[in-house]
Amino acid sequence: MRIGVILLLCVCNGFAWGQSSSPAALQSNRLIAHLKAAEWPAAEALLDSNLRKRIDATQLEIIWKGLQLAQGELQQVGELSSREINGKSYYYRQLDFLKSSVRLELQLNAREKISALRLQPLSDADLYLPPAYDDPEKYQEFSLRVKYDSIQLPAIITLPKNGKLCKVVVLLHDIGPQDKDHSIGPNKMFRDLAVGLAAEGIASLRYDKRTFRYGPELMADLRVLTPETEVIQDALAAIALLRTVAEVDTQQVHLLGLGVGGMLAGSIAAQSSLPIRSIVAIGSSPRPLPDQLLDQYIQLLSSKLTFEDMQVAVQQLERQSKLAKSPALHSAVPADSLPLQLPAPYWLYWRQFDPLAGYWQTNARLWFVRGEADYQSQATDLAQWEMRLLGREKTKFSTFPDLNHLLMAHTDAPLSEAYKAQNQVDAAVVRALAAWIKK
Repeated sequence: MRIGVILLLCVCNGFAWGQSSSPAALQSNRLIAHLKAAEWPAAEALLDSNLRKRIDATQLEIIWKGLQLAQGELQQVGELSSREINGKSYYYRQLDFLKSSVRLELQLNAREKISALRLQPLSDADLYLPPAYDDPEKYQEFSLRVKYDSIQLPAIITLPKNGKLCKVVVLLHDIGPQDKDHSIGPNKMFRDLAVGLAAEGIASLRYDKRTFRYGPELMADLRVLTPETEVIQDALAAIALLRTVAEVDTQQVHLLGLGVGGMLAGSIAAQSSLPIRSIVAIGSSPRPLPDQLLDQYIQLLSSKLTFEDMQVAVQQLERQSKLAKSPALHSAVPADSLPLQLPAPYWLYWRQFDPLAGYWQTNARLWFVRGEADYQSQATDLAQWEMRLLGREKTKFSTFPDLNHLLMAHTDAPLSEAYKAQNQVDAAVVRALAAWIKK
């Protein structure tokens, strides 16, 4: 149930943890305590006169009892956080009920009375909090469509405000169905990068991956599902689309690929209809993809299974990985006997694909990046890129301490929970990427 004034959260540009003794913390604690104790008039007394005209004690009772009926009893109250929006402070607390979570949002007036209030059920997407470097005054966004034959993929071009002939980055997804923001839990790596780069004067294009937008239709005919049809065709169409954007410099196109996107970026650059000035490959590897997946799953399983249970699961994964690389693999092999249950043509493509070839063919500057806390790529992967590109000019290799696969701060959560907490791409990474692109 929605309450009172709707707070617009899409223009947030600052973040700080509130102290338990702050007026907002005290008022939110009092409000929650009164609601839990069914003290409706006391809860109403915390509201300012304008808000009480819209929400009285009776309405607070209906709202709170409705929440309890739908979500169960309140279990836990989260820490207070705050944001500055156009010079005004807004405060947030997560309320964990038995069945789901709700975000309490409020604003205080000069007399420390609650002047705006909202209780909003949360999904993973709702839990996303923009990074501190997200300044809506510095960018504008427009919707586009990446088109390849009958395929149409929703896209967003993010442009610096008043920018002319901007450098532009095309963002390339990792493995699996991914939306344009590369949303994982409450985290949105590609959105963070887009707004962060825009603040540095750099445009970007991001779009829904074909398997995200057309998953069921693609699965109806597994013969078309290969990295060529899943990634490369649409990436080339996205690059060509930049010709229609007057604000970008089509002689200053850059690629940024995460994981598998980094493996394919060299090939995409070599086939591009526009010159590619540089490529950033993040958390990527030149090793066979089945081997990478096996390593990742072993680490994931070891964090949540007993040794005996892990042995069974690993043996199955090893059989699938071995088959995916086998010369005996053919297009009729059933998908359920292969990694991720992806079809045989997908793995036949990878078996003949050399991620190094495109990197040797393109004249783009290359930067291979890895977060040291990345369990989805290994330190040896970065070393292999360096060894196998030995002698190539304009090539750089870097690691970022304490960052994960998404270049966000590492947490102490188990690997299986690594992306479930709110997080943002590290600000220092955004600045480093911008400096690299501007060279």
